[in-house]
Amino acid sequence: LWEPTRAQMVEEARAAPVDVRALLARAESSAATSSRPSVAVGKEDALQYDLGHLCAWDPSPLDGAEMRSGGEAHLLALARENAQLLTNKLYELLSASASKSELRLPEPALKLPREKPLPRPKPLTRWEKFAQEKGIVKKKRSKMVWDEDAQRWAPRHGFGRAKNPNDRSKDWLVEAKPGDDPNVDPFESKAEARRERLSKQKRQEERNRLEAAHAAGLTSRGSKAAVSNLTGSSERKSYLSQAIAASQVSTASVGRFDKQLEHEPSKNRGKRQQYGSATVPSHVQKDKEAAAKVVGKLFPEGAVAKRSGVLADKAEKVARLEAEASNRKAKVNAAASKGKSPPKKGGKASKAKGKAARGRR
Repeated sequence: LWEPTRAQMVEEARAAPVDVRALLARAESSAATSSRPSVAVGKEDALQYDLGHLCAWDPSPLDGAEMRSGGEAHLLALARENAQLLTNKLYELLSASASKSELRLPEPALKLPREKPLPRPKPLTRWEKFAQEKGIVKKKRSKMVWDEDAQRWAPRHGFGRAKNPNDRSKDWLVEAKPGDDPNVDPFESKAEARRERLSKQKRQEERNRLEAAHAAGLTSRGSKAAVSNLTGSSERKSYLSQAIAASQVSTASVGRFDKQLEHEPSKNRGKRQQYGSATVPSHVQKDKEAAAKVVGKLFPEGAVAKRSGVLADKAEKVARLEAEASNRKAKVNAAASKGKSPPKKGGKASKAKGKAARGRR
């Protein structure tokens, strides 16, 4: 049996007549029975469009009778129709564009304000200020430069660059001068000089960055920290001291386990009163008086009683010390009137020892 191929079946289908009426009727019946609403909106298109922002406004007033009968359902149907009209406008833009896969929106008609303020201008460095004053225009440097040693064009940066300081094949011999130290390695001294130049360049870059940020007021002190506001050297010194103190306690351990540099100032101690009674027993009374003073400031009604109690304890201690001093002085005077030396520590034991020695004789 002969069976047509797929290509033959496609050709026969294309050549067969098409009943347009049947197709339209089928489309209408499917639209009538479909649960989805149609893309064709029955209401009048009176919307105001701003396709640049993908939004539209409906200036027509609401129907009071429809609102009373439908309520929220009427609002949902109205919002759906307006959204469908906006979508149809976007499809019109897509059909009019040359590319069917990319849609370019027009310029927005409504000028909306910015959500965030305009970014601050980047602060100028020393070189940028100097170039601006002298009118120096930055030019783009070429990638290739002329290498005098190799007599050829070489890249400015990267592999095989001109005047590469790490290329030992070019700098394998250094001419010794009469005043050079024979104990100094010229290659090592050259490398050390290069390291010093790089370190100096980094320090200058950091200084320029800090000065530019300080001039623009972009520091922790805000706009008042600008150089124009710091008139004297004392203010600059105070600002640096505050910055150093803040950086010393900016670590996770609050600077407790950080290594201190050679010329770094010591960490500032807090103004909180240290309790000496924790280590020295004789400071208990001082801590009591300090606590009583604080209590008197916090609770003025009980300050008098607390103060009187503290004064009574203090007076008792002073009286006891004065009595001990007077007794000691009386003993010294009595010993002096009898022609004896004043009693010393351990005097009774030494006297008994002397009597025992005379008895043995």
